[in-house]
Amino acid sequence: MDQNPQEEFDDEQQLENEIKNISALSIQLVWKKYKTLKAIRQTVKSKREPLVVYYSSIATNQKIRSDQMQLFHMLKVKNIKFYKFDLVDNKMAQGWVKEILNRYQLPFVTINNLFVGGYEEFEILYELELLPRIIKKDYERECILCDEPKVEDECPNCKKPYDFFKKD
Repeated sequence: MDQNPQEEFDDEQQLENEIKNISALSIQLVWKKYKTLKAIRQTVKSKREPLVVYYSSIATNQKIRSDQMQLFHMLKVKNIKFYKFDLVDNKMAQGWVKEILNRYQLPFVTINNLFVGGYEEFEILYELELLPRIIKKDYERECILCDEPKVEDECPNCKKPYDFFKKD
């Protein structure tokens, strides 16, 4: 039996709609895979440098934008290598960041995979010129505040933990 022209047109239209839906689904799947791979690559690259700055490229708060720019500038002036980790497209890191945002504002800094805090905490370490020593892990051998050799979990001279800069 032959179909009438209207039924034939409806079948063609239905097929065309299904193809569009499949194409949209395929594009969506490829895009998700791309975003996931990008997030993984970014995370892996961030492990190559001891100092990582977590920031947002689309921050609208003026203080946050200013802190981020100042932090990047301070690191460049001292010629300290670092990795800029943009949190905008990285869903993997966003869960971790939500916990920290309750206590600190962006940018966040980690050194040797130890969270050292936000801009204010970083600025103190920078001004005390402790960053190179923390990056080199001198705190594993001695107190970086008074240069006393490491004995236990706390420096006997200044009564502070050797990794005093580490935040929870």
